[in-house]
Amino acid sequence: MSGAAGDRAAAAGGERAWVAELQPGAEIEESYVVRAKDLRQRRGGGPYIAASLGDRTGEVAALVWENVEQIGKVLTVGSVVSVKGQVQRYNDRLQVVIRRAATVATDEVDESLFVRSSSVDPEILWQRLTGLVEEVGDEHLRQLLFRILADPEVADRLRVAPAARAMHHAFRSGLLEHTVSMATVGRSLARHYAVNPDLVVAGCVLHDLGKVWELELGSSIEYTDDGRLIGHLTMEVLHVDRVIGELPAFPAELRRQLIHILLAHHGEYEYGSPRRPKTPEALLVHMVDNLDSRMAGMMEAINADGDPEAAWSPYSKILDRFIYRRRYGG
Repeated sequence: MSGAAGDRAAAAGGERAWVAELQPGAEIEESYVVRAKDLRQRRGGGPYIAASLGDRTGEVAALVWENVEQIGKVLTVGSVVSVKGQVQRYNDRLQVVIRRAATVATDEVDESLFVRSSSVDPEILWQRLTGLVEEVGDEHLRQLLFRILADPEVADRLRVAPAARAMHHAFRSGLLEHTVSMATVGRSLARHYAVNPDLVVAGCVLHDLGKVWELELGSSIEYTDDGRLIGHLTMEVLHVDRVIGELPAFPAELRRQLIHILLAHHGEYEYGSPRRPKTPEALLVHMVDNLDSRMAGMMEAINADGDPEAAWSPYSKILDRFIYRRRYGG
C-alpha cells in the first residue's frame, strides 16, 4: 500500500507511516523517537519548537506552533512519542507540523522500529571478523585479538553496537560493519604500501572497541555515563592494555606500536586524538577510518530519504555538503 491509501491506513492505525514513506499533505498519527528538540522564538514573538523525529528508516524535521508548552513537555529527546499532525514540504524538505503528542509507555515500545540495523546479518559480519583475525600472522597479535573477542561481554556488545550516535554507521551492528570493512581495506592497503598488515588489521579491529561501552541502544542511540565522562578512545586503550598485561610474552615494542595506533586513530589534536600518527601503520589506520566513515556517509546521503528523483541529497553532516545523487552507468 502506498500514496494516499497508505497514508489513510497509517492514520487509522493500519500500516505504519514510516519516515521514509511520508508524503506531503498526509495526515499522520504515528509513533516516532524524538532525536532532537530546540525551543526557539518566532520573529514576531512567541515560542515554537523545532524537533527531529525518527524511526529505523530515517529522520524528519518537525515543528510545533501551537500548545508549545504542553507538547514540549512530551517531546523528550530519546523518548518514543505518538504524534498527530500533517506532513508538509518546505524548501524541498519534508516536515511534520505536530498538533498533538503523547508519551508512549516504555513497555509498549518495540525498539526495532526506531533504530535501524546493518543490512548484513551480524553473524555473517562476525564470521568475516574472526576470519580476518585468523589470518593475522603475528602470533602475539592473533592471541590478543582472539582473547578480546572471546570475552562474552565484548562479543555480545560488539555484535549489536552502533559506530556512532549520528554521523556514520549509526545503526545496530554498525560498529561491526565498520570494523570488518576497515580491516578488509586496511589489510589490502598495508600490503600495497609494504607496511605491517598484522598491526594494521589489529589496529582496525580495536580502533573503536571502546564504543561498545560508550554508546547504548534503546529506541535511540545515546551516550552512556562512561561514554560522556571517559570516551571510547580512553576506554579501549585501558582495556587493550589490561589484556596485554595478561599475556606475559607480549613484546614491549609491539605493545608500544599498537597502543600508539589506538591513541592516534583520530589523526589530529582538534579531532580528539591524544597523539598524531607517527608510524606508517598508525597513519594508515587513521586514513582508512576516515575513508570508510566518509564513504559510508556519501552512500547514506545518496540513499537518504526524500524525493528519489532529486539530483541532490539532503545536507550531509559528516561531509558538510549536499551530495549529487545522479549516477552515471553501472
